[in-house]
Amino acid sequence: MVLRPVHFAEEGIGTTRQPALKAVIFDLDGVVADSHPIHEIAWAKLLVERGLDRETLNLDFLYAGHPRREILKHYLGAIRASDVEKLERRKDQLYAEAASELKPKPRIPAVLRQLNKDGIVCALATSAGRARTYETLEKFGLRNRFAAVVTGDEAGTPKPAPEIFLLAAARTERDPECCVVVEDSVAGVSAARAAGMKCVGFAPVKWFGDLAEAGANDLPKSWRTSPIWMTQLRLSTPTQLEPGDARCVCPETISSRKRTLR
Repeated sequence: MVLRPVHFAEEGIGTTRQPALKAVIFDLDGVVADSHPIHEIAWAKLLVERGLDRETLNLDFLYAGHPRREILKHYLGAIRASDVEKLERRKDQLYAEAASELKPKPRIPAVLRQLNKDGIVCALATSAGRARTYETLEKFGLRNRFAAVVTGDEAGTPKPAPEIFLLAAARTERDPECCVVVEDSVAGVSAARAAGMKCVGFAPVKWFGDLAEAGANDLPKSWRTSPIWMTQLRLSTPTQLEPGDARCVCPETISSRKRTLR
């Protein structure tokens, strides 16, 4: 499977008309916030409290892009609605207890600052709840970097449905075809592509295969000294994925684990 980079063409006289890059929509967990390890700690503690054995607990299901209620059902079986709400609140409490060392992903503040300087609108679209989302942005001092913030409380259908990204585009008054999404999960990449947007898969290299399969248009290994690679995306050119050559996407063994946490 070959992932062919997608380049952005500047608008101008004498060039083929292309939709211009007008907005970049970021996910929160794993993209703006280095929060995945904290989520895993919180889920592990919650499940152990409910009687599961930490030594044999397999947390791979957390990374498959499922909503929290599906995660609870997977590990704990059928649960009454009232108990689900209590468990969700407890998970949030455990996350908050472990989040004292939460930091933004490396270079994210600089990337947002450069995009703002270049006149490209930034938005945030996350499955996280409103309270945690805004607390995180305030903690990082990044709230004012985003022209729009859409949380899981506002999107009626979770990723991989495209609703959350379409809502972010509407709030920034940008057409979906002029938006690029930055995501680290298969569900998020799928949602972006379903919304008619290009998507940058930003995750450890070992997850590149999964993100490419989901339709990621670019898979940078890190934020570079400036987000030039993002402004070079040509939004009208589809990603070409060909079977049989996965090593061109990822030099390491491609894992089947999916990258998302809530």
